[in-house]
Amino acid sequence: MRVALLSTPTSAHTARWTGTALTSRGHAVDPATTVDAPGSAATVGHSLTTRWRSTAPDVVLALGWEAGLAAHVAARDTAVPVVLRLTQAARRPGSDRDRLESALARGSSLVLVPSVGEAERLVERGVRRTSLRILPDAVDRARFVDRGAEVDAGGARRVALAAAGESSAAGRLAALVRSLPACRAVVVSDAAAGSDDLPQLLHSVDVLAVADDSPDEVALVLQAMSCGVPTVAVDTGVLSDLVAHDVTGLLVRHPGAVSEALRSLLCDPMRRQGMGLAAVDRVRARFDCAVVGAALERLLLEVVPERSTAAVAS
Repeated sequence: MRVALLSTPTSAHTARWTGTALTSRGHAVDPATTVDAPGSAATVGHSLTTRWRSTAPDVVLALGWEAGLAAHVAARDTAVPVVLRLTQAARRPGSDRDRLESALARGSSLVLVPSVGEAERLVERGVRRTSLRILPDAVDRARFVDRGAEVDAGGARRVALAAAGESSAAGRLAALVRSLPACRAVVVSDAAAGSDDLPQLLHSVDVLAVADDSPDEVALVLQAMSCGVPTVAVDTGVLSDLVAHDVTGLLVRHPGAVSEALRSLLCDPMRRQGMGLAAVDRVRARFDCAVVGAALERLLLEVVPERSTAAVAS
């Protein structure tokens, strides 16, 4: 199966593991084409149409609605099926973006979303339930390695926070952490999230706290879990599917409840260690690149032409 991969700057993390996972399973994945902004989607799409006149891919995997726009422009004259992956769908009903996003989803062969909640939002926007599939994000466990048994050295506790584009929620969380006695807030900025030092930083913290389920924060939660770090998260969106309450971390109903949940974990090293171990097991079973990659392969094979399916089977 030959896969054309389109992504956006915010889906670069997903594009990396997707391409690697599919290639490792014997499929040909074209180098990822990045759609930098909605305004460039048509140009990218027409360029791909020209490129595919001789040999078209079997399926287009578009990561993000901007990439989906380019994919539909490219596939219009080639009849190549488009599989669209959305992370935060239909969050502002009635907006121009949501109308376009919903139209792209309705026109795609399959729409992949990370949680049941995201699927239900799209159903409310008129997307066929039969075209929706749940596919979580994945984490590179070879890079984000379990830190092993936690050593309780005492002293100030370190709580990692996702910067999330300097959002107000991240600012409120930082203020909450700083109000806790003997606690230090470690803010993971966009730059830190993409650095080679991130695994080491995560190994040095006691707990991760997040308030929103942006793609960057979802990726950070999985990376922390893979390193054996428990999470305190607001019970919303995709975060509700990632964190198993009272097993791999704690889910709270609103940001104001984060401080008490953090306090309960920070003063109980044995509980933190148990949650960290459970987090590693959960990542291994559900969010490892190999696991999610195999699920993605099965979904793509639902829509590729029969000749491609036969070629893979042989």
